[in-house]
Amino acid sequence: MKYFLCLFFLISSISYSQERLSDSWQNICDFKTDGSGKSLGLKIKLSIPCIWKQQDGDRPHVIKRFFHSSDSNLLASILTIRQMPNKPSKEDVREMFTQSGLKELCKGLGEFISGRKVIIDGLDSGEIAFKVTREHPVGTLSFYTLQYYFVYEDKMIVLSYSVNSETDKRAKEAFEKFKTLFRGLAGKVVFISQWE
Repeated sequence: MKYFLCLFFLISSISYSQERLSDSWQNICDFKTDGSGKSLGLKIKLSIPCIWKQQDGDRPHVIKRFFHSSDSNLLASILTIRQMPNKPSKEDVREMFTQSGLKELCKGLGEFISGRKVIIDGLDSGEIAFKVTREHPVGTLSFYTLQYYFVYEDKMIVLSYSVNSETDKRAKEAFEKFKTLFRGLAGKVVFISQWE
């Protein structure tokens, strides 16, 4: 009987975790900027799991924060838009999304894991994975982040998805688990401004 109960709880917890991840895929809500305020005239549509909470950005360039607690991990997504000094050339943008350009973008953010050029909604984009360890009042936290860079006209748009946990091992495992979800959400970004 004890063996049966242990097996039941193990299967239930595995099913529950998988169910929560699949819920993230199946219940997607849209978030749109309307071009006003900190969105600097840009209209962008993001797809975010409906169970994630939203919060206005508390910094000048942060448009919105989205977050969700899953097991002992915190999942988060942040959208920022910055005005660039001038509109970069196509060659500048291409260079920015090379392996060396992406490593340069990652300087000061954390430990570079990987980088690649991707195309999202017809725009050349850069994807960077990196790791950060930070001391907080609650203790040491490990963050794994998948960050996307877009250039539209003279604006730099950064969309990040991260996982943090109390241990590096847990954070890394959660990052591997949710990386496909993060990439799927990033692939759904629509730059409405370019289609109007």
